[in-house]
Amino acid sequence: MAATNTVKKRKIIIGGKEYQMPQKMTTLAYMRYIKLRDEIMETEKQQRLYNYNQFVEMMDVIVEMYGDQFTRDELISELSPEDIIMEFAMMDVSVAANVDTKVEKFKENFTSGE
Repeated sequence: MAATNTVKKRKIIIGGKEYQMPQKMTTLAYMRYIKLRDEIMETEKQQRLYNYNQFVEMMDVIVEMYGDQFTRDELISELSPEDIIMEFAMMDVSVAANVDTKVEKFKENFTSGE
């Protein structure tokens, strides 16, 4: 049975224009994301709010993960703080979905002998 790709690609709307996250992100962008994510998780564990630098870095990581299709200034003017935080939080979901798709494809190829 063929694996179906039901993974929706991440999209964001800024200034009325829809941007799609590239199918393949750079390893460096992901490394930057996980470094900041871990720092933010530590902040949350201490039941503290994000600081200015963390929030700015969140926006920069979002821009980078979307392949620099828009700017931080566009995020600031078009999205609410909660939208920015949620978009950042959804990055792991996107990566996990891509990994799941690759695993399914690998299983399909392995069982079909390709």
